[in-house]
Amino acid sequence: MNTAAKALVLAIFLVMAVLQTSAVLIVPPVGAEEPPKFLADLPVADSKRVPPEEYREASARAALGSDPLDIALEVVGKFEGSTQSIFQVYDRSESPQASRLTVLRDGLMDDAVRGERWDIALEKTAKNVWRIKEVHRSWRCWRGEQTNRFASKLCP
Repeated sequence: MNTAAKALVLAIFLVMAVLQTSAVLIVPPVGAEEPPKFLADLPVADSKRVPPEEYREASARAALGSDPLDIALEVVGKFEGSTQSIFQVYDRSESPQASRLTVLRDGLMDDAVRGERWDIALEKTAKNVWRIKEVHRSWRCWRGEQTNRFASKLCP
């Protein structure tokens, strides 16, 4: 076998070794549950109702005629993490009277809390401005029981 043929065989061998190693790293063990790919797919075990006094400034913003997204961002505060997703649903497309927003945050710069979920319900008042009906919050932890779900229990 000449030198070029030996080099080709060696290159093929190396590529096959890399592919086999990659397959081992990518494929989860048999019987293991694959983690959800999206934050929105994580289950919510339970959540904590946030008292209105904790989102007083957001309520004031709502009374001035702000839109639901601005109100929700005021409720949840500054974001310091790697991923933030916001989902907004109206009760109907024309002249909505209610809106639900879910703010999901992950990769937070905290030793215990990995992520948080905010569920915010808004409704229109007689003056045609949005009012915060209720706010719920739950957390996802870096370690412990809450690594693949959101819950109201504080992280260890």
